[in-house]
Amino acid sequence: TVDSHLPQMILVILVLGTFTMGDLYDSLECHNHHGHCRRICFHNERSIGTCTNRRQLCCK
Repeated sequence: TVDSHLPQMILVILVLGTFTMGDLYDSLECHNHHGHCRRICFHNERSIGTCTNRRQLCCK
């Protein structure tokens, strides 16, 4: 029934409101390339992309 799925639907709406699908994809793509999302890359890392609405760099 619809009532039994209501809490799950609310959770999905809250999650999608917090993360847009593009942000989630960027972060997953970064981790799939063995990178880490950071505001600033360490001196021995290089930026290979962006994460979370381009506010962070994907560093490897």
